[in-house]
Amino acid sequence: MKTWVFTSKAAFMQRIQDYVRTGHIWYIQGVIQTAKVPKFSEKMTAAHPVFFDKLKASRARANGDPTGRLMFWLPKRDSENVHWILVVHAEKKEQLDKTEKWARADDKENKIRLTGYELVRQTKPLQKKPVWTWRYQEKRYNDLRDALVLAIRSRRDNDVKKYLDLIWGTMGFSGSRAQAKALAQIFKDEWKRRRMNEEPPAIPAGHGYLQRKADIGIFLGVPPSKAAKVPSRRIKREKGKSNDTGKATEQSPKIGTETESSTQGRSAAPGQATSQGEGGRA
Repeated sequence: MKTWVFTSKAAFMQRIQDYVRTGHIWYIQGVIQTAKVPKFSEKMTAAHPVFFDKLKASRARANGDPTGRLMFWLPKRDSENVHWILVVHAEKKEQLDKTEKWARADDKENKIRLTGYELVRQTKPLQKKPVWTWRYQEKRYNDLRDALVLAIRSRRDNDVKKYLDLIWGTMGFSGSRAQAKALAQIFKDEWKRRRMNEEPPAIPAGHGYLQRKADIGIFLGVPPSKAAKVPSRRIKREKGKSNDTGKATEQSPKIGTETESSTQGRSAAPGQATSQGEGGRA
């Protein structure tokens, strides 16, 4: 079967956030070889209550039945592996396949994690109820902070610039954005304390917000010439132009922070690039 995979990391993370927010709390996730994705998707769809139609999923939930969404993310067009996650809305755990090791996204010990980020609930200023957002995992944040401070103190300015690029390349979710701002303040304070008579490296004015992303991706398991373009619903695009934007930064061997990179145009390998609106798929 042909299988839709995200090529936009930001869109993939936003859709996970969307489904968890609407009650798809139970999940399993992993990594699989790209070549095995179509057969794996077929197997998972047969074994679990995976829905591709939102209306059918809504009717099933109204009857008390579990409904799930299986999603894939291909980091690069030539990546050998694909990240996958199955999120399920179920009234009781007993409704789930007992052969799987299910976790709950709202369990502090079993958060959904992806490349150093984790999905959490946080209460924003002036708001009463917590919201779902992505932030750095504690270890990733601490590693980046410690590496930055050490580079400043040891006068390794090339490393300082590298870590600043990583900080300003942090994905603009509210949780990770707040962490990036905290790291930026640590940089300013540490530089002033240790090297106040030296000119600090230039830094951007602020940290941008992550805008709503279209479902940018490709179909695997179908010849490129036969891949269909899925129409956009809520996000308006000009024909042939991607709605996905962002900045790619060089990855540090030690920290490994990843940022959203822009995915534009079309590619014939491993499938045909398509863009899908936020409400276009279940």
